[in-house]
Amino acid sequence: MGGFEAMEENLRATFAVFSRARPDGAVRQFSGLAAICSGVRFSTFNAVLLTSPVESAEELCGRIEPAAGYFRERDLPWSLWLCEEWLQGRLRKRARRVLEQAGLRLLIEMPGMAAGRLRPPSRPLPPLVFRPVQEEAARQAFQFLMSAAFEVPAAVASQIYGAEQTWQDGLTGWVAYWDGCAVATAATRVAGGVIGLYAVGTLPAFRRQGCAEAIVRHALGRAQAASGLEESVLQSTAAAVSLYQKLGYRSVARYSVYVSNR
Repeated sequence: MGGFEAMEENLRATFAVFSRARPDGAVRQFSGLAAICSGVRFSTFNAVLLTSPVESAEELCGRIEPAAGYFRERDLPWSLWLCEEWLQGRLRKRARRVLEQAGLRLLIEMPGMAAGRLRPPSRPLPPLVFRPVQEEAARQAFQFLMSAAFEVPAAVASQIYGAEQTWQDGLTGWVAYWDGCAVATAATRVAGGVIGLYAVGTLPAFRRQGCAEAIVRHALGRAQAASGLEESVLQSTAAAVSLYQKLGYRSVARYSVYVSNR
């Protein structure tokens, strides 16, 4: 397995961590598609992902409908994390219109990126202290920073990132502190033969000072040492692309996240 397929396996494995951490979470496999439910009332943590190529608009809609029905039965909002590399031929250009007609709304577009060994730092990095989220205080800081950096509702961040079970199933989280203040987060997950990098966020007042780069280097270094793997993958926001390119990441896939209209 290589390229986007390893990235997709890693992303599915990470969402599955959230589902297993909660008593009402579940993973359902449909034909060519996985529905991963965390049980929280927040669409991006109830994820639908393709697992094989799609040839036509009719096939794409046919795959999505069982997953949509599953989340309707559970009365939960959900999201489609569409890796466009699964789409064949002209379907890539038509996918947004097809999905909007099927009742989904485009939320965000992101490049999927991959890197081997990171480039060395081009500037001095801030003197941060890194703490694992196995410590309760660090878990609380992690969930607070997820709300501050990504506007995740505090209650949802608490359910997902504040749960001790989330961090006992292969997901490793770190919080960076600067002079005792929690300023940045990052998490890693090993699956698909690669290290997935997630939840890289910085407190707004501390952005553009090297905090994100510092915690990314720390989290990946620890994951690489523990796993023996070198390649890492991620889905980047538009604001972070330049940082990851500076570190040596290259775009290998394109993601579009759609949310249910409810």
